[in-house]
Amino acid sequence: MVRVKTIFLNKENKILILLLLAGITFRLLLAPLSGFQIDINDWFAWAIRLNNLNFAQFYSKDIFTDYTPGYLYVLGLLGFLKNQLLIPDNNFYFLLKMPAIICDLIIGILIYQEVRKKVSLILALLALSLIVFNPAILFNSSIWGQIDSVLALFLLITLIALKDNHLILSSIMFGVAFLIKPQAIAIAPILAIYLVHHFKLSNIIKLTIPGLLIIFVLAVPFFPNQTTISLVQHILNTAGEYPYTSLNAYNFWGVVGFWIPDKTIWNNLSYQTIGIILFSSYWIILGYFYTRKKLSIYALATLAFLGFFFLPTKVHERYLYPALIFLILLSSLYRDRLLLVLTSLLTFLHFFNLYYVYVYFNEVYFQLPKLLYNPTVYNLLNENSKGLSLISFSLFILISINILKHEIAAKRS
Repeated sequence: MVRVKTIFLNKENKILILLLLAGITFRLLLAPLSGFQIDINDWFAWAIRLNNLNFAQFYSKDIFTDYTPGYLYVLGLLGFLKNQLLIPDNNFYFLLKMPAIICDLIIGILIYQEVRKKVSLILALLALSLIVFNPAILFNSSIWGQIDSVLALFLLITLIALKDNHLILSSIMFGVAFLIKPQAIAIAPILAIYLVHHFKLSNIIKLTIPGLLIIFVLAVPFFPNQTTISLVQHILNTAGEYPYTSLNAYNFWGVVGFWIPDKTIWNNLSYQTIGIILFSSYWIILGYFYTRKKLSIYALATLAFLGFFFLPTKVHERYLYPALIFLILLSSLYRDRLLLVLTSLLTFLHFFNLYYVYVYFNEVYFQLPKLLYNPTVYNLLNENSKGLSLISFSLFILISINILKHEIAAKRS
């Protein structure tokens, strides 16, 4: 008991606990606001469906179910709790936001721990605060109700484990992340480059087999027949649902315009092909720097998430979430004020990006009570999406250059 009491009386841990308590308090105060109707209603319906049918019956051509099985296990558990505890519908909408809220805080703790290993306590607490009180992160989980933090948590653990050479754990976490959302593919090149750079049969086995096994095991209950083929087909069908340039994202394609078919031809190339060329070229550059030992795992991950958001077509506004997490980590590790300022600017642009999409669908399109609608702000965002996308893309370029400069300078010193 004395040892436990000593730990909790430690000044560092007191501050840590107070920040986390403040963070969860803010989230719980915001959570009763209406979630993004399209998403939160899907969570609600799927949670009920998962408790009324066998998992093998969940997917149907008659029901919109565009998620892979990973997060469905969480929704199934939440639906079970609703049934067992007789939770009213209004309270269940609140409960549906809790996994993302919890993952926000766990991410903050992990970032704090990673920064604390390398730099001062003050910077570690600052990093935690920038996660826990980040307006875009708060909006995403506590108001919108999306689960990008759940995906980001597993991706963060994947990369921490990879950095520490815990390859089996890294592989398993990546497998779970991929089954939560296939957007986890954003860091697949990192794993591939790592294997090329550390080429050994044992490394290949450790970093591939566990992940493939966990994907297969978790998918079997939903696809008992031809599991691999059915899962791949489901992912391909989902990936083809939004064949457009930018899905409201302030990225390179937002400069061109939102919701333009990415099969549109420009100079004999489709926008989709141009996006693939840009993204592939970007990864060739990153691969070169990494194999020349000019990039750390965290720098490579940050650039990977940024590139995945800014360069390909078919990108949603929320896909920037993991990049913000790693930008805060890098800013703290570098002790770089400029990178912190650029990250803050990108964060606020992303916040307004989320705000605009949320207000448009919830309070304009679905005509829910206009709790967050501000006509001046909304109209400004509505009329300047291309300009805001250009500013956001410019920040991407400046941030990328800053990170590369830091990494190259660090390797020379």
